[in-house]
Parts: sequence; structure tokens; C-alpha cells
Amino acid sequence: MSIYSIKELGQISGILPHTIRIWEQRYDLLKPLRSETNIRYYDDEQLKKLLNVCELINSGMKISHISKLSKKQIDSEIDILIAKSFQDGNQFDSIVNQIIISLTTFDESLFDKMFSNSILRFGLTETYLKVIYPVLVRIGLMWIKNDIFPAQEHFLTNLIKQKLFVSIDSLPLPKSADQTWVLFLKENEEHEIGLLFANYIIRQQGKRVVYLGSNVPRENLSNVIKHLKATHVYTFFTKNHSIEEVQHLLDNLSLNFKKTKLFVSGNRSIIEGVHLNKQVKWIQEIDSLVNILKN
Repeated sequence: MSIYSIKELGQISGILPHTIRIWEQRYDLLKPLRSETNIRYYDDEQLKKLLNVCELINSGMKISHISKLSKKQIDSEIDILIAKSFQDGNQFDSIVNQIIISLTTFDESLFDKMFSNSILRFGLTETYLKVIYPVLVRIGLMWIKNDIFPAQEHFLTNLIKQKLFVSIDSLPLPKSADQTWVLFLKENEEHEIGLLFANYIIRQQGKRVVYLGSNVPRENLSNVIKHLKATHVYTFFTKNHSIEEVQHLLDNLSLNFKKTKLFVSGNRSIIEGVHLNKQVKWIQEIDSLVNILKN
């Protein structure tokens, strides 16, 4: 069980601590616990309740009405919002919000429920684009604002990676492929969710993929490309690497593997800062990757 101060509740929920205190006093919405030294704190269940209250408020419900609902009734109202999200292919906010709750409260069963239902309703590609990617953007913003702990971020990203590995493993290996793709992340680059999803898309199109993962030394990468006679090499830049470092990597690959097509995705500020020669293509959308694979 995690514990939170009222300030931390405010950071995670976006509700001012002063407002939370008013809700406590006026509506008895939350009931802070007290430590042995009489310091007020809140637990996971109260954080989850506050986040669900915020979602109901965003849906148009009044706090005066919400405060009269039991936990069971609040859960029922949330289930209705989630059901609407699954029925309406354009509204994913409730699903995203529930995954954020699973992150903050380390609730694996809630994450599994949202992810599995999204896969059944929308498929993996739509789930990634409309659910997982927005979640990752929210996590990034929360990280910048210090609204989440490193352990929470690791918890969620590892759950997502597990699901992607299972989806990739379910695809048949190509019997004969006209393309060999080498997927990697450079040294000091560890965030591989985007690369894993690219792995799924490429494998789904019947191409051979050699997935090297994160933190690949340049010398090892060169040996693999040469040994496999790779037709395509794909990488993501997510961290704030120096422009010179990225430029040197791309120039080196272009010089040594002139017949290999090179592709990059990720951090816009980095990619816009480097010179991409005719051999290197910037993939900004999933549709672009699918078109490259088909054509």
C-alpha cells in the first residue's frame, strides 16, 4: 500500500489541495488516516476514489451529488462511462483514466481488464494508438511534474511490454520474407514500447524481424546488419540525446550500409535537428510504416 499527502493527491489528480480539503469538510468525501505521530495521510483506495470522482465531474456530474454515492454506486457510474467508451470508437478518455488509476495504485487487475477489453473491441493497433499512446503521453507529463514515482512508471511500462510480447509471440514466423528488418535502440536508450509495437506491425505484414532491443552497442549493431544483410534498419530516439551524437550514428550507418534503408521515429526535437539524407526516412505515423511495408 502506498501513502500520499494531500499535496501529492493534488498533484496526481489535478485538484487543488484546498479544494480537496473543502470536499472533505463539506461533503465528507475522503477520510484521511493518521500516522502514529498524528500526521494526516491517504491510501490507494482514497486516491482511486478521488480520481474516479474527478472523472465523474468531467462527465458533468455535480460534486454534491457524487458525495452522496456509495463506493458501489461510484464504481457503477464509472463502469457506465467505461462501457460508453468501448461502444463509442471516438471516446477513449475513461479507458485512459482507468489505466492511469491502475498505474498510481499498482492495480494490475484493473490494467488487465482495460487492456484486454480494448484488444477485444478495437484490436492491438487501435488500442496502441488511442489508449496506450495517450497513456504514455500522460505519464510523460506527470513525470515532468513529479506527479508519479519511478516505481509507478516502471510498473505500467513493464505491464504494457508484457502484453506486446504476448501479441508478437502470437504471430507466425514468416516462412520466406523479402525484407529483413533489424530493430534496435542505441546505447543509453531504454524506452522500447514504440519499438516493440513496430516489431508487431512489421511481423504482422509477414516481414522478418530481428529484434535487438535496447542499449545496443554500435559495433554489435554493425556486425548484425552485415551478417544478416539487413534490408531495413529501424530505431527510435526517445531520450534527449545530443544532435551531434544522433547525427554521427545515422551518418555512420549510411556510410557503411549504403544498400540498407534506414528509418527513425521518436523525439521530434531530435529528429528535426539532424540532417536526414536520402537513405534515412522519418516515420511519424503508423500508417506510413504500413505503407512502406506494403509497397
